Amino acid sequence: MHNGKAGSKCSPALVWARIREWQRVIREKYVENPRMKWARRGIWAVFIAWAAFIAWRSIPYYTYIGEGKHAYQLGHYAEAEQKFKAAMKEAEAFGEKDPRFANSLNNLAELYRTEARYAEAEPIYQRLVKIADSLRNNPGALRFTPNYLMALPMSLNNLAALYRDQGRYAEAEPLYQRALELWDREVKRPDDPNIGALLSGLAKLYRDQGKYRQAEPLYKEALAIREKALGKEHPDVAVILDNLGGLYRDMGRYKESELYYKNALAMDQKLVGSEHPDTATDMNNLAGLYRDMQRYDEAEPLYRQALAIRRRVLSPEHPHVAKSLQGLAELEAARKHYAQAESLLDEAMKIRLKALGSDHPDVASTLDSLAAVYLAQGKYTEAEPVLKRALAIRQKRLGRTHPDLALTLSKQADLLRAQGKYAESERLFMQAEQALEAALGPEHPSVAINLTAMARLYAARGDKTRADELTKRAEAIRSKIKAG
Repeated sequence: MHNGKAGSKCSPALVWARIREWQRVIREKYVENPRMKWARRGIWAVFIAWAAFIAWRSIPYYTYIGEGKHAYQLGHYAEAEQKFKAAMKEAEAFGEKDPRFANSLNNLAELYRTEARYAEAEPIYQRLVKIADSLRNNPGALRFTPNYLMALPMSLNNLAALYRDQGRYAEAEPLYQRALELWDREVKRPDDPNIGALLSGLAKLYRDQGKYRQAEPLYKEALAIREKALGKEHPDVAVILDNLGGLYRDMGRYKESELYYKNALAMDQKLVGSEHPDTATDMNNLAGLYRDMQRYDEAEPLYRQALAIRRRVLSPEHPHVAKSLQGLAELEAARKHYAQAESLLDEAMKIRLKALGSDHPDVASTLDSLAAVYLAQGKYTEAEPVLKRALAIRQKRLGRTHPDLALTLSKQADLLRAQGKYAESERLFMQAEQALEAALGPEHPSVAINLTAMARLYAARGDKTRADELTKRAEAIRSKIKAG
């Protein structure tokens, strides 16, 4: 232990003098000494040979990764899977703590998630979380993993996205929150584009849960970060533009939605091509907006084009194919082509049940659409069990304040009205109205749909004054939305 006097004897001038003396000795004995020339050359030769060997050993891995990513970007998923598996086999020789191994695993899991092969993706994501956590808690491994601090939050993000896609919202949210907390506390890179993935992932979760006001600022923040880091034209920017378009569509802000959807579609067509799954998603979403806006002639070709791309590139049994089928069915129902709508919904239901299971929120969505078709035709016996299934799923998976649940309640109320059960019908209509206005505001298109259905109830009860009042409110909402 040093005391004050001992410290005073070691002045800065003396320290620098000793350093210069050591430098002179090293220079004279080793660096400038002719007898050390061959030793130096030998050391360099060994170093170069070692570096060359490492580089040569990594060539197959990087080749497979590059080819796999290229195939993935083109939507050639079977080829991408083959390349990613080959890369993973090469990476096994590097060891589990090598970032190349984790990268190969992550690419394969992301591919499986894209293809809705959730059961195959989940154990890989869970393994990645464990690997990232062990690296973070192993100081000896940190020197070889420059971005080790990013590994755990990004692994948590990807696992959360998988749970979100499966409708496992209660499991997804704490993973997103933990990932963001780790990023803020340990990574501390507020402008890194990867933080955009965390923010947009949580925003998508909130949107799926009907928490639109919580989702919007997260999407906006993610968009600003990605545009700054990647430029205004990038596929990752297009994804957030499309998501914002969907959010504004859900909120009934159709002009803003159309702008974002069109920008995303134009960007993806330019950057990834017209046959890419991302482009098909943009087309399908824009078609859904046009259907909501009753611009049916613009919606149909987009739906059909998106459906064709998804069938070719993804597979005929992918959940995204089911989404296009359901959208097209809802368009046909709006045109009163009920037989075509029922057929399309039946096909969509088979795909979703097989890919997602019987209690996924998307299955409830298809059931809800099928019930609407039955109700429009007066097929009340067929509608009743379908509505009960949809209602049970949405109550279980979405919660009692979600606007999608409110819309199913509204249909259930309409069915009760048709069955002459007016008191029960009125109670459910009022419950739906309260939930919709709380979640979406009093001037949302879904509020107008509920008001129109409520007007039918009061007309059936002979209360023409109340029926006319509700009809006028619904028409005022639609006129305002149409005017922008």
